[in-house]
Amino acid sequence: MTYDEAMAYLGSLTNYEHTRDPDAMRAVTLERMRRLCRRVGDPQRRFRSVLVAGTNGKGSVCAMLYSMLREGGLRVGLYTSPHLEHVRERIRVWERGTGHASRTHGDDWIHEAEVAVLVERLRPELEALRAESPDEGPTYFEAVTAVALMYFSERQVEIAVIEVGLGGRLDATNVVEQAVSVIGPISEDHTEILGREPAAIAREKAGIIKPGQTVISAPQRDEVLDVLQSACHEQGVPLFVVGRDVTVAVQRHSLDGLECSLTGVRGAYESVTIPLLGRHQGQNAALAVGAMEALADTGVPYGLVERGLSHVEWPGRIEVVHDVPLIIMDGAHNPEAADALVGALTELCPNRTMHLLVGMSKDKSPEELGRRVGRLAASAICTRSRHPRALDPVPLAGRLWPYCPDVHVMPDAVDALTYLLNVVSAQDVIVVTGSLFLVGELRSAIRQAHLRPRRQPILHSIS
Repeated sequence: MTYDEAMAYLGSLTNYEHTRDPDAMRAVTLERMRRLCRRVGDPQRRFRSVLVAGTNGKGSVCAMLYSMLREGGLRVGLYTSPHLEHVRERIRVWERGTGHASRTHGDDWIHEAEVAVLVERLRPELEALRAESPDEGPTYFEAVTAVALMYFSERQVEIAVIEVGLGGRLDATNVVEQAVSVIGPISEDHTEILGREPAAIAREKAGIIKPGQTVISAPQRDEVLDVLQSACHEQGVPLFVVGRDVTVAVQRHSLDGLECSLTGVRGAYESVTIPLLGRHQGQNAALAVGAMEALADTGVPYGLVERGLSHVEWPGRIEVVHDVPLIIMDGAHNPEAADALVGALTELCPNRTMHLLVGMSKDKSPEELGRRVGRLAASAICTRSRHPRALDPVPLAGRLWPYCPDVHVMPDAVDALTYLLNVVSAQDVIVVTGSLFLVGELRSAIRQAHLRPRRQPILHSIS
């Protein structure tokens, strides 16, 4: 099997990232993933793991943990979703002795040949499960998760940092017997699948909590914290909460990132720099440091935390990708993420004219984004990514129009960004937001210099 054949086969599986089906998604049980893992030798039992759930910030916490663990000289794995530019970026392994100076883009991603080998090995097991229940065959996410677990086992990683895909209790990643569970802020998202009440959503997230582990949580509203505390009590495990047991103070916030001081359960870490934007990243750093302390028996050296956080990379989240004019990309797709973006823009770009480039998925709310971000913008261009769930830019523009004074449509995202680069002033700010899929495509276009020469595009006004 070649890599292209492997990807074609994975693409033939039911993929709820492309087409949402809430009823079918609620019907997926964890037992099928457990059976799949048993068929390939339960690879998830051959390494320690940290499992990270929550509504927002999961990926940032994972990236911080991954960065700190590799500073500790460990062979560490990372599994996240979705991807920005390439599916291989979901599955990463960092080898001992690999220095930062020698790093290149994608050098820790799973190789194409390894994807092909693992999918070829996995395919008979997937087909056997499909034959047993033709209407309930394994999904794309289950298959990719299995590939990640097999890869980590074969590469003999010592610890893997794993991001929950959606929810927690029934998510395919919940087959691991993690040493630490991290739960980021819990709010209303994917409500058609997880429930509409915060407590109901919290119960789904708390489904990752198991005996014999430590749980680290972000600050939560009272009803959510009650659910988490109850789940920890039932499993007989400790719960540490940021703001109560682990604290963070942001000392400086600039376009270069944050400088923070953190106090954990076992140590204090003063004046740590984090090259990520948004004060909320301080809270994510506290979660990651708390998880590191829970993994360690004798405490975490200050230098490991300092170096790890200073080298963290997590693109597409309030990320500066161009300086003049300033281009900031952020995949904010729900109200809480939009609030974080607004906070960062207000603090870091005061008195600068802003132009939005917006694309969103069909299941997200343009109105929620518009209420928050629209007031900051002088103009907005609505576009779309190539993702199957992308919302058509014409109705998107119609729904954003009440919140922004000047709204236009340009269906081609690269054309839209090129247009903005040609018409805004050097002091202006271009904000690409609304969808990680849009951010991934445009980030790739900038990185690969695929922006097109100046030409007059067709610009449709909304009035």
